Amino acid sequence: PQGRRILSCSGRLAVTLLDWTAWIRSSHRSCPIPPGRLLRLECRILSCSRRLAIMSLDCDSLDSFNSQNLSNTVWAFATAGESHPELFNKIGNHIAGLASLGSFNPQNLSITVWAYATARVFHSRLFEKLTTEAVAKKDHFDEQGVSNLLWACATVDYIDERLFSALAPMIGLKLDKCNEQELANIAWAYSVANTPRQDLFNEGYVSALASNEKDFSAEGLAQLHQWQLWQQELKSGIELPQSLQAKCRNAFTSHGFSESKFQNDVVYELKAAGLDLDEEALFGSGYRIDALVKVGDGRKVAVEVDGPSHFIDRRPAGSTTLKHRQVARLDRIQVVPVPYWEWDNLKNSEMKQHYLHLKLSDGQIT
Repeated sequence: PQGRRILSCSGRLAVTLLDWTAWIRSSHRSCPIPPGRLLRLECRILSCSRRLAIMSLDCDSLDSFNSQNLSNTVWAFATAGESHPELFNKIGNHIAGLASLGSFNPQNLSITVWAYATARVFHSRLFEKLTTEAVAKKDHFDEQGVSNLLWACATVDYIDERLFSALAPMIGLKLDKCNEQELANIAWAYSVANTPRQDLFNEGYVSALASNEKDFSAEGLAQLHQWQLWQQELKSGIELPQSLQAKCRNAFTSHGFSESKFQNDVVYELKAAGLDLDEEALFGSGYRIDALVKVGDGRKVAVEVDGPSHFIDRRPAGSTTLKHRQVARLDRIQVVPVPYWEWDNLKNSEMKQHYLHLKLSDGQIT
């Protein structure tokens, strides 16, 4: 059918062409295309891909798409950096409405969930349907599929305890087959889910992590720092080797931070309200908070300026939930989030300062 051909080709074409432009950028050879023109080319590729997707939505229904077509389509658009919410929602509604997902193999399931998380689109009925099917087919997942599935659920903060519990024993049996990225993603996902599994996270897991110490990326090391913090939350007594712990903390605290107009505006209004604060406060856990504010009763509270990247469809992302929880439990500082859409509704300084006073007063901290 015409719609399927357009949709599949547009996504794959975008991925192929963007891979080509990325290769040009990373190549040590001189590039015949000026940087500005290359950037415009990338934008046109994405624009063309978007228009083709819109055309396909008008062509026909998705009934002619099989499980492979559906998973490949969302994968292609997510990989190309194109979330296209309308497209993702249509496909999500279609999959969630299917009577059965028997035709979806483990790879289809994990790729689809991964694509939605990567595109930062949350579809509750889709995630429920896919994770339920994943539990039923848990014994047929490979290490990459398990890692991608758990990472995706944690990223969008969709925590299905059945899934995390069902996959833990299988992961334990395949530790020797997991690479460093899979180990870090799995550890981070369980940290977000806050689902203790002593049968998985034990000396065997620590040994697997230690054996890959030289291979972890900076992102992987930062994930493992949060996992180590989780072990502290649980008082499990499980610890990484000191050398790896040091690398993880260094990677976590070395993440660059940049001030946004939103953050500067919140800090300005806090100061204008006469509040004493420290900006970009670094806590013992390694987390950095936008503003540590002293309030009237002697308490200190952590004000987190939560912009769009901290949410997925106005739901806190897994990384946001994890940070708020660990700061509260380990640093023993109450976190006061300031969501961007609430701030955007405040039209003047008087309204903003009133909002902040309510947030910081007893009973108003969320």
